[in-house]
Parts: sequence; structure tokens; C-alpha cells
Amino acid sequence: MGEVTRRNFLKGALAVGAAGIAGTALSGCSNAEASASSDMPKNWDKEVDVLIVGAGSGLAAGVKAAEAGSDVLIVEKSDHPGGFWMASGGGCTMGGNNIVQQRAGETDDNETWFEDEMFSCSYRGDADIMRTFVERGAETVQWMEDLGMKWGDLSQGFLRGKTKRGLWPVENPGVYVGGWGTGKNAGICWTQVWENRLNELGVPILLEHRMTKLYRETGGPVVGAEIETKDGVINIKAKKGVVVATGSWTDNDHMVKMYDPRAAGEFCYGDGGIPADGTMFNEETGDGQIAIDAVGGILTDMSYVSYLWIWFGQKSFWSWGEEPLDWRDNKGWERGKTLGTDAFFENGIVVQSEGKRYFNENLAKSGACFAGGGEEGAEAAVFDQDAAVAAMEALAGRGDHCENPEISEFTTKYLELPQPRNVWAIADAPMAEAIKWPIEEMANPNPRTGSLLDPDCVAIADSLDELAEKTGLPADELKKTIEAYNGYVESGVDEEFGRKLLPAKIETGPFYAARASLIRHTGRNGARVNSKSQVIDGTARVDSKVVSCNDEPVIPHLYACGECGNSLGYRRTHNSLGHYATAAMIAGENVAQEEPLQ
Repeated sequence: MGEVTRRNFLKGALAVGAAGIAGTALSGCSNAEASASSDMPKNWDKEVDVLIVGAGSGLAAGVKAAEAGSDVLIVEKSDHPGGFWMASGGGCTMGGNNIVQQRAGETDDNETWFEDEMFSCSYRGDADIMRTFVERGAETVQWMEDLGMKWGDLSQGFLRGKTKRGLWPVENPGVYVGGWGTGKNAGICWTQVWENRLNELGVPILLEHRMTKLYRETGGPVVGAEIETKDGVINIKAKKGVVVATGSWTDNDHMVKMYDPRAAGEFCYGDGGIPADGTMFNEETGDGQIAIDAVGGILTDMSYVSYLWIWFGQKSFWSWGEEPLDWRDNKGWERGKTLGTDAFFENGIVVQSEGKRYFNENLAKSGACFAGGGEEGAEAAVFDQDAAVAAMEALAGRGDHCENPEISEFTTKYLELPQPRNVWAIADAPMAEAIKWPIEEMANPNPRTGSLLDPDCVAIADSLDELAEKTGLPADELKKTIEAYNGYVESGVDEEFGRKLLPAKIETGPFYAARASLIRHTGRNGARVNSKSQVIDGTARVDSKVVSCNDEPVIPHLYACGECGNSLGYRRTHNSLGHYATAAMIAGENVAQEEPLQ
């Protein structure tokens, strides 16, 4: 497919910026008047029953709406269907005595599943929405299997307790390309079965079509959307409604800064990957949230990113290799392989922008250096941090949110540093070899292959003065820090931070350094919706007493699903795809039942 076309189109569109997309959107007050009836186009370029914006979870909504008899159109800003869903791991955590559980002889019930879900999100998820997901979850699993999904063996999943609820797609030749057994991401399995069904139903998917505005009658329904294309702007009327499924906002630095300034700015990146030409590619730009806010919707609980990955040596969460990606099978897709490892934190040191150590390196979590947990974290006992291991066990099912200080002092201390955080891991030649840093890759960094090392994030030098110059660290302070650390190695006592493992001095060149990058991954929550996936109307007055989301007024004919409209709470762990699919399924069913506008 047209790599250059997609890239050039998106570069131009992204240059508009958050403010340009929606004018006064996200200013802290409602902007329903921004798309009032006076702003309506005089003529519509297209008219359909249902307009779906975003071809990730939106594909599922499109299937359901079309199966209900509606005339459906899907628009997608990228040059491929699937969005970032297709690049996800592909797993889901689904219970309720679903068919996979039944085949495995696993006993489960909705009430237990619901309680485990609420615990996992620290009870910050909307209980009414969560209960709906639980009540319909087994149906979602069956629906996906009916569409062609082949589920693998049942696994533990990412909730507390011993009940197995983990579902993963496996290979199913002739139905979709991919599956957990391929060693690649399996999210593509979901999107391909939806694409197959949409093709059978004759539903068009218009690529390189980016929504820049929703049209809403004053105090009334949403009636359509403004769409930016390569050939100009068009306006599409949606007689039954619009479903917004544009994904998250973690690639939008402006939005992130409004909700959590710690995660924005220099050395902070979204989780967009790197195509073959090496430029960053951003999809999670918050278009849907911005447009919904502009017509009076509410954005909820968005001050959290579920994972603040802090990786050494790279800027991107993934890459798509040196050849243009074939979106049909994700050939060439590469997951990031951060240089941060348990072995490094046993041996090397980490310094901040002043060239000083700032925490006990032994307390860093393994591998990716995000404050993680769940099954993976519980198995990764970290050095002398017995209390943290106990905390992980106590937080089982909640453990992989980035702000569990009990689990990773590294993340906690990193976020406390003043910005810009020019943080580097430092090792000398024997140490780099001992901890198996990829020396050849560090000497020839390539952000598109291998460990995805970025030239801006690695440095090799024959002297500490040269290393300081290459890293932007003050040479005198860096040398003082290393001299002090070497003294601690000799005495066996870390006088600054009480580090216990002090195996070797840093004294033999060449010296190696890898910079830390904060990579935002998986934004939590978005447009406030009810259990029908309808967007709540923030312009309507409601009684101040606590009410169910299902009792609140909605913006007629406007729906949101997937990461754009999720209400799973800030600690919701991995494997959210089943919930997003359920929300999309519900959105498609309900929008198809709307009375058409004239």
C-alpha cells in the first residue's frame, strides 16, 4: 500500500495540531456552540445512515450496524484498516463462563468476574458499564468465534484470583493471517475477521479520511462530520448517528500535558511506531476526544496513562522494519527491546541531567522499567526489594499501572525529576559486555530493526569527557559521580542510596551510555458514555445528586467506543480488547435502532 501517500497525508493533518482540529476544544469548558446549527454545511457531500469514524474497534460497530440493516460508512485517517488495534498483542480477559472456559472445564460466573474487574481498576471503572461488559462478555467471545476467530488454550489473564479468563487468538489459515503462535502481534486477527464480514456486507471503508469536526444542532443531535481527505474537505451526513472510535490520545503531546504534565515534553514520546523511512508515525492523536468535547461531550478520568514505559536507547514502542509494511500480515513488525535489564541494574548506574545518581538502581523493576506487575511482574523478583515483591503479590490484578511506587522506585523517582529529564544509563566496556548490551548495534544504531536503538539515545566514547559531550551531561559532575561510585564499590557501602549490589567499578573505556525515553502507551478513559455507548451531554443540567450514567442526558445520535470512549478505570490492566469489542458491538446495535433524521 502507499507508504509515502499515508505518511505525507498524516504529516499535513497532524500539523494542524490539537487546537486547529477543534478550535476552542479542550479549553476546560463546554463548547457545544462551536458546532451549532449555524455552522452546518449548506450541502452534504455524502449521506448515510451510520457514519463510523475509526477502523479499529469501529470495524466491530460497523458489522453490527450493517447486520441490523443500516447503510454504513467507515472512515479511517490512515491508509489501512485496523488502527493500532491490529498492532496490539491481541489478548483479552473475558469470563462469564464463556465457550473457551467451558471447553477448558473452567468454572466462572458473572458476579465473580464483575467483582474481580472492579478490584483490578481500584473501583474507578464505571460499575454500570462494567456490569454491562460482564453480562454480554460471553456473547462477545461467541460472536468473535462465529466470525472466524480461533481461540487458543485458556490462560490466567490479568485479573486477581485463580479463575482463568485469558483468551488469545491463534493461527487460522484461510480466515486471517497471524495469531499468537506466529510470534507476532495478534490484534490483526480481530480486525481481519471484522474486515472479512464487512466485505461480505458491502460496507465501504474510506482510507486517508480524517474527521476534523462533528456537526451538532444546537442542543440537539449530532448530524454528521467534517472529513479531511487528500483531495479536500468533505461533509458527511449521518441520519441515524455517528460512532466515534478513533482510539486514544497518547501521541498528542498537547493533550497529555493538560492531563499529566509529567508525561509530556522533551524525551517523552507517544507509542507510535517508526515506518521504513525512520520518521515517527502517530495515530493516537485524540481526534475523537477533541471533536466530542467541542460539541458538548464530557471527557472523564483521562489523567492517567496505563503504561509509562521508560526504555533505554530508543524512542519508539515498535517499528515496522526497513521495508514498507504489508498491512495484511504485519510482516516486518518489530516490538521494542529496551536495553534496561535486571543485569544492568545490578551492575551499572543511572544519572540525571546534572550528571548525578538519584536513586538506588537495585530497586528498579526488571526489563522494560515500567512500574509493572501482574503475572509477569510477580515472577520478576527484583534484587533486594523483598517488600516490593510482597507488594506486587498483594496488588495482584492491579499491578501493571505505572504509578505503583511499591513496585518500581525507578519509575517513581524518574517522574519526580525536573524536566527535561536527560537521564542516562552508564556502563564501561567490561560491564557492557557482561550484561550483554548489543555493542555492535550501539555502534550502528538503527531505530527500525533489531533493538530499535535510536542515534539520539545511545553514546560510545573513549573517555568520560567525550561521553559527557555526547550525552549533554556536565563532565565535571559526571566524573565526580563515577569517582564516588567507584569508592562505594571499594568500601562495599553505598553512602548515598544504600545500594547492596556493587559488583564492579566503572573505569575501563570505551564507555557506553543509553538515554531513557518515556513512552506513553495505552491511554485510559476518554469520552464519558453510558452502558449503551452513548456520549453523555455535558451541556445539560442534571441534579447534583449521584446518578447512574444511564440516567444522565446524552447527545442524541452520538456514540463512542474503544479507547475513545472507555470507562475502565485508571488501573485497568492488559487484555482490554474484549471489553472494547463489547462496547463497539453495543454501539453498532444501538445506533442502527435510531430514528433517522430528515
